[in-house]
Amino acid sequence: MSQKKLRLIYNPFAGRRRLAGELDDVIRIFQEGGYEVCIHRTESPKDIEQTAAQSQDVDTLVIAGGDGSVHQAVNGLMKIDEQKRPVLGILPVGTANDLAYALKLPKARAEACKVINRDKILEMDLGMVNERYFVNVASAGLLTDVSPLVDIHMKNSLGQLAYYLKGLETLPSFRPFHVEFEHDGHLYSEDALLILAVNGLSVGGFKQLVPMASLSDGKLDFLIVKLSGWPETMRLLLKAVGRGKMKSEKVVQFQTEYLRITCDRESSSDLDGEWGPNSPWEIKVGPKIKVLC
Repeated sequence: MSQKKLRLIYNPFAGRRRLAGELDDVIRIFQEGGYEVCIHRTESPKDIEQTAAQSQDVDTLVIAGGDGSVHQAVNGLMKIDEQKRPVLGILPVGTANDLAYALKLPKARAEACKVINRDKILEMDLGMVNERYFVNVASAGLLTDVSPLVDIHMKNSLGQLAYYLKGLETLPSFRPFHVEFEHDGHLYSEDALLILAVNGLSVGGFKQLVPMASLSDGKLDFLIVKLSGWPETMRLLLKAVGRGKMKSEKVVQFQTEYLRITCDRESSSDLDGEWGPNSPWEIKVGPKIKVLC
């Protein structure tokens, strides 16, 4: 009987560089789980995607990093034929680990490795924006272009606080945008501050925005925050930071499998903390992917 093969892609800069000193233990635990282990040290998002796309030679692909690294790995894996596609394992060592939270993965590295050895599989929904996949959240509007702009050293020094501080810098220059979309037979035409399409259970560490969301229900949870005065906007944001639900007449919230959104100007999107397609957007539930949990 041939030995199972595992490829570990690790980002040496993720999670304040903590993984580098633990690699020997990580490899040992995987070998004890019956895996033949090969290591790929990555230095760029593009490299993660390319390496994942060429991983049909292994049974399991483990990505050590945050949501952005998982995003790149998934977009690479989905280029492999389903019959040859390896199962995805995650070691959550990033600044934001929203998908790991939704999967209830342990934060301790050794325990997360043992979860992968356990070989319990979830067939997880993927979201799609145009032709690009996302695992946790697609967003546009206020604060959503912050994550790709945060310096890696700032992330490592300040953790998730780095995103909030960078976000405050963008507030004075933010311009709301007009969006149109149809849902449940009703045509919406709104001046919007923020659009979220959520697949997981938390966004940027905010764990109560979509408390009923599921990774396997075949639907996405949408939140559209309508334009309001800055006092009301700040109240909603502070409520979100305090882990409260964003319930307000200024928030449109629903579940659906598909939504097409057009804007009055070309607008960028953010997928799992990485740059996504520009508008207009076709946002939908994509195929499932096998994830170890």
